[in-house]
Amino acid sequence: ECIELEKMEYFQNPQGSLFKLTKGEYDLIMDMIREENPLPEPADALEKYTKEDFLSDVYMTEENYETLCALLKKKQNVILQGAPGVGKTFTAKRLAYSIMGMKDESRIEFVQFHQSYSYEDFVMGYKPSGEGFELQNGIFCKFCMKAANNPDTPYFFIIDEINRGNISKIFGELIMLIEDTKREGMDEQAAAVLPYTRDPFSVPSNVYIL
Repeated sequence: ECIELEKMEYFQNPQGSLFKLTKGEYDLIMDMIREENPLPEPADALEKYTKEDFLSDVYMTEENYETLCALLKKKQNVILQGAPGVGKTFTAKRLAYSIMGMKDESRIEFVQFHQSYSYEDFVMGYKPSGEGFELQNGIFCKFCMKAANNPDTPYFFIIDEINRGNISKIFGELIMLIEDTKREGMDEQAAAVLPYTRDPFSVPSNVYIL
């Protein structure tokens, strides 16, 4: 489908295992790879964010902040409840910053649920592609794969308006796998077979859901 690569040696004669690339073809393919896998910013270039910054930004006592942090680290899933407009999403993002110790947007994913949001959007499903359909990973599946490649670093998945979505429809078999005792490495059965690929899938223990 990429016009710039139509004359690539592989497409002209795909017999064999080694194929030459022109410099232009190489540069284009590398650009495509970098677009799908952006390089993270070095830690020393990121703005620091501490507990004190959180307490300055968010209307919350230090005691409540410590309780919230401890609960999230233990259970790995926390729902913030309150009236509209009180700053739940604002708080969730800054809570993630404070635990990371920096404003690292590459380790935070944000999604908003609504009545039409589905398993295919969240985990995996067939999406239109050209004249047909192709199987694509959803936003949560992609995020878990990214977190699994860096297991010693916390990642935060923030869901806005979670009460507006059909939870069982969106999460499917993952509703069990997000439990802290069912995370990857915590239980022998901490994996489910995805219905589309029949491959086992588990939620990394370094993913925190807010």
